[in-house]
Formats: sequence, structure tokens, C-alpha cells
Amino acid sequence: MSSPSTLTRSQFEQASKALIAKYANSTLNATALKGWSWEEHPTFPGLGYLSRTALLQGCARCDLLKDDFPESEEVVEDLALAHGASSGFLTCGQSITFSPTFQVPAFYFTIHDSHGSLLTLEEIVNTSLLRRHALPEIQVTPYALVQPDALFPLLSQGDHPTLGTPAWFIHPCGTACVVGELIGEKNAEEMPEVSDKWLHWLETWFMMMGNIVDL
Repeated sequence: MSSPSTLTRSQFEQASKALIAKYANSTLNATALKGWSWEEHPTFPGLGYLSRTALLQGCARCDLLKDDFPESEEVVEDLALAHGASSGFLTCGQSITFSPTFQVPAFYFTIHDSHGSLLTLEEIVNTSLLRRHALPEIQVTPYALVQPDALFPLLSQGDHPTLGTPAWFIHPCGTACVVGELIGEKNAEEMPEVSDKWLHWLETWFMMMGNIVDL
């Protein structure tokens, strides 16, 4: 069985809905894969995306409230619950969209403090969302995290592809190569059936993204 390094939009949607169904009531310790829902564009079909809300810990401006932070990221089903939680929590809106340019999923997010104010990038770096080991020798500008000699920033700001609202995103330029290599490491006997192929692809993407983002 071949090991594709990219997806089509319909394959991404198929994999996303399969992931939601698989982990909705799962007892597996797979926090990164739980709590997602499929959101459609209100006007244009075919522009759906995965979405969830999580509570984070750690923020430079919230040091005085750190005793109120959860010990780890907590996924919440209802945004109203997030706003009603302890004032020390940071609310992280997370989306996984399809990038037609790179033909892979892309991770978008926003982080608000308890007053509803967006965090700056410097403050985002000090939250629990980004893994510290993924940021060696990284340059923090007001609008991007830049790696030395990299063609694209690791993280930058842009409009959400479906909502059109400002958000931060992990640039998907190297995704196809990494996921293709991870899938290619499996023997043919270990590969899933064709019906589960795209779900397996997306689960592999989550494993890769987990090295950068604490999901």
C-alpha cells in the first residue's frame, strides 16, 4: 500500500469525522484526539474544519494567578464553561483546517485571558501550549516565531481560512514530508485497511504536531 504524504479536502473531512467518531467516547488516554467537533462554513459547503476549546496554564501577565491553573491542558466541550471557569485560566480556541496550498491539515489557534483579551505572541510563548524543546534558537517577533535559515516562520499570524478572523497558525510547509516519512516507517502488514487509511494519516499528523504543540 502506498504511503501518501498529502490529502485532498474530501479525504481530510472523511478522516476528521472518523476521528471524532472513534474518540468521542473512548477510554484511551488520548487527550489530543478528544473533544473535537466538525464545523461547517455557514454559507459555503466544503470548507469545514475541526474545532475545540481548551484551557491552558501559564502566562506572563497571569503569574499572580498561577495557583488557579490546571495541572495540564483541559479540553472543554462548551465555550461558556471556559469563560465561567477560574479567572486564572486561559481560553484557547483550536482549529484544524485544510491547507489547499500544501494539501495537509494546518493548526490554527487563539488564546484569550480571563478578561477576553488576546495574548501577544511573547505571552503565548510563555503558556503551556508550545513545547519548549520545539523553540531552540527561535526568534520572537511581534508577528512570528522564526527559525534560523527556515524558508517560512514556524508560527505566524493570518486569517482563519474558514472564519476569516485573525489567528495564529503553525506553518504547514514541512508537514507532508514529515508525515510521509512517519507513515512510511510502518511495514505493509501494519498499515490499516483502506477504509481507515485517512484516519491513520490524521492520527499520524497529530503525533507529529504533538512535538510542537502540547495537545
